[in-house]
Amino acid sequence: MQSARLVQPRQWELLDLEIPSATDGQMLVRLERTAICGTDKPAWIGLAGEYPLAPGQSGHEGMGIVEACPSGRYEEGERVLLYGFDRPLFQHYVLAQDDGGCIRLPDDAESDVVLMSQLFGTVLHAFYKLDDIIGQDVVVLGQGPVGQLFNAALRNLGARRIIAVDPLVHRLDIATRMGATHTLSPDDGLVEQVRALCDGELPHMVVEAVGKQASFQLAAALLRRNGTLLYFGVPNKEEGRGVMTIDFLRMFSNETRIVTTVGPNPHADYSPALQWITEGRIDVRPMLTHTLPFADIQQAFTMAFEETEKHGAVKVVLHFD
Repeated sequence: MQSARLVQPRQWELLDLEIPSATDGQMLVRLERTAICGTDKPAWIGLAGEYPLAPGQSGHEGMGIVEACPSGRYEEGERVLLYGFDRPLFQHYVLAQDDGGCIRLPDDAESDVVLMSQLFGTVLHAFYKLDDIIGQDVVVLGQGPVGQLFNAALRNLGARRIIAVDPLVHRLDIATRMGATHTLSPDDGLVEQVRALCDGELPHMVVEAVGKQASFQLAAALLRRNGTLLYFGVPNKEEGRGVMTIDFLRMFSNETRIVTTVGPNPHADYSPALQWITEGRIDVRPMLTHTLPFADIQQAFTMAFEETEKHGAVKVVLHFD
């Protein structure tokens, strides 16, 4: 089977490995699609520790066809969305837990589109921790795939103003198609620009969808008193342990409510995400900018993390067709 191994930072190699065998408790899934996620970036840029990584790591967004399931809990030929911890997914076949974590997918759905149920599920997971969104002004820092999906969710849940912030023009263009009501670049004067859009007030909530120290600080600076800072960006993009220096006194004095969010539950989060997507409540197609053959994984990572602006990349998907 085709597999890929990150042998050193920014260098993939393709492998031809034996197809694993299904066992009791693990079914064999033949992948149709796998996607590149922001949490794949630390390993790509050299923060994984030891190299090479195990074959297929660090892929964790995928969907495919059940080839064999000894327990009979899933039928051969069923399409499934893989649980994010069934890894590694940068390979053609994978062993997945058969205890119900994999979500069944419609046979006739677009593969790239329903694959986004996994990532969108992680976004929806955050909203169970939040108060009513109706009528709130929200800034979304970072307009990668996660930021774009927050735009869509906030629009559906009734946010008044959804202000997308990103330095890349092509991402801001897509943000308006994904639900943002306003777009801004993170230049000097951002706080005053946001205040002007919100009738002289600062927003009720800021979503941090970047995962860097500077964006965490900026999020805090943009909030009104008693506002909510929703921290989604995994804080390991600059330093592998995720250690940051923050101006906590400012947050403390402003009575900032900090909400962190990670670790979705498949059925509680992926299932409603799939429902929203298949019912057309949100359209993820604007953010699906590139689909490449799996053999082009080196090019795909370069597009996603090194040459984003050059290629206009947001979400990059790999296919095994």
